[in-house]
Amino acid sequence: MESKLKTIRGGEFLIKTSAPDSIFTPEEYTEEHIMLREAIRDFINKEIEPLKETFDSKEGIAVTPKILEKLGQLGFLAISAPESIGGMGCDIKTDLAASEIMSESFSFSQTLGVQRGLGVNTILFYGSKAQKEKYLDDILVGKLKCSYCLTEPGAGSDANSGKTKAVLSEDGKHYILNGQKMWITNAGFADIFSVFCKIEDDENLSCLIVEKEWGVKLGVEENKLGIHGSSTRQVFFEDVKVPVENLLGERNKGFKIAMNALNMGRLMIGIAGSAIGKRAFRLGVQYANQRIQFKKPISSFGAIQEKIAKMATKIYAIESGWNRLAGDMDNLYDEFISEGTPPLKAKQQVAQEFAAECSMIKVFGSEIEQFVVDEALQMHGGMGFSGESEISIHYRNIRGNRIYEGTNEINRLVIPGTIMKYALKGKLPLMESAMQAFQDLQSGNLKPADSTKSFDEFAVEFLDNCKKSAILVSGQAMQKFQQAIQEEQEVLSRLADIITQVYILEGVLLRTSKCKGQNQKIREAICTTFMHDVADSIKVATKEVIFATAEGDMAVISLKAINKLIQLPMHNIIAERRTIATHFIQENEYKI
Repeated sequence: MESKLKTIRGGEFLIKTSAPDSIFTPEEYTEEHIMLREAIRDFINKEIEPLKETFDSKEGIAVTPKILEKLGQLGFLAISAPESIGGMGCDIKTDLAASEIMSESFSFSQTLGVQRGLGVNTILFYGSKAQKEKYLDDILVGKLKCSYCLTEPGAGSDANSGKTKAVLSEDGKHYILNGQKMWITNAGFADIFSVFCKIEDDENLSCLIVEKEWGVKLGVEENKLGIHGSSTRQVFFEDVKVPVENLLGERNKGFKIAMNALNMGRLMIGIAGSAIGKRAFRLGVQYANQRIQFKKPISSFGAIQEKIAKMATKIYAIESGWNRLAGDMDNLYDEFISEGTPPLKAKQQVAQEFAAECSMIKVFGSEIEQFVVDEALQMHGGMGFSGESEISIHYRNIRGNRIYEGTNEINRLVIPGTIMKYALKGKLPLMESAMQAFQDLQSGNLKPADSTKSFDEFAVEFLDNCKKSAILVSGQAMQKFQQAIQEEQEVLSRLADIITQVYILEGVLLRTSKCKGQNQKIREAICTTFMHDVADSIKVATKEVIFATAEGDMAVISLKAINKLIQLPMHNIIAERRTIATHFIQENEYKI
């Protein structure tokens, strides 16, 4: 791998080595971060918590607009907006740290996500001066509620195939908009809609800012599995006249607007996985400590302790991953600014640059969230199955997170697809690294990490070997399928899982190394068990990729090399997990 560096770009983690002091960790939250998070949590405790049952029903929709306005009046909708337009002007780390707390607000978090992310950012980044002056002030204080209209009955993951169409009026002053959108969050009370459509006979999408009073029609509230307190409706446009000055950004460039918004939206979903994971973990551990069976708390039983340890390990992993990405994004933003890039453009470029990493956090975060909530419900036994329990609310609410902002299946294609695109454009020397890995494979130079070294030194070598494994099988896949690899979705999905495991593992190891002396025994136990989890995952995925891309001796040689690279010394993982569980049982929550 190449030498250690300070600023890292999209995909470079695979071929470059980051030093512990180059990453950002939650242990480094400043007083500003802590105070902002506490203020948001206080708001949730006061305004949302007493209504959590209301937000588990459609009754929550009626109270949402007023609560959104209260939040806006406190400035919490404008955390990342520039100070010049009344925002706080906070950096990415601060914005995402705040987002984690906001994600705990039950169904209300859906409204927040659209208002803060899609509502504010689309106009902030792509709006004209006149559009910003007309809409942004009221959006930032919650007076204007936003909705984002991309999905159609026949256009989900394939967003550009949408049929909603706008044609220019005879006088050239309006677009006449016709079409239908579905699964539109906030639709029931939104004042403005960002509508993606095709103008005339264009091949690509454009985006129009449409005001409700211009004739937008709504379907009934959808009956959903979860997030019952959020408004979700179909939206209909029948000859709606939209002033031409309400074209957002450039004509034919709407897909770019949508994708850039999705990158940050995906990251936010992964962060929500961290937030709800912690909340569900606390509910589960507290119940296990209180529930007495066979004359002792069920938290004293090994089967429950194993659940607690696995849950805590996964939460530590996603927390490490998204905070590391937040720091990397800020570092790259600062680099762009130093090169003379305007601030808003720099933020757009950062989101585009880290598209693969945003998808990784989305997939990993939403799936660990599902795991943790499911295990927390299981720890509750029959009480968890009760529809009145809080854990059952989370169980229903989170299922959509693997579907929103591009399904996890689509995001798994985005991850290797983006990295390979960077390689083909010469931005990332992936094939050169793969060729070196092939040479090492043929010469027998691939060796396991040295278990006689210190924990940190061994971890660095093991991580390096995981990267080599990812590069080796990625190179084999690219060589085997070449341009046709985009049709090999099963292979791409496994590559995505391998690459994601490597990325998250690096965040875990770097964070633990940087936080030396802070509950070090527990952190190293988490690292050890997570390394074993990663090794097992990589073994399964690489084996299937190898058998899909190589035959005969080459398949056997490759498989043996991978098994050697990710070989780990014998550990009593059960004992390590008991150590982890004991710590969190004593804390009675996720606290490290």
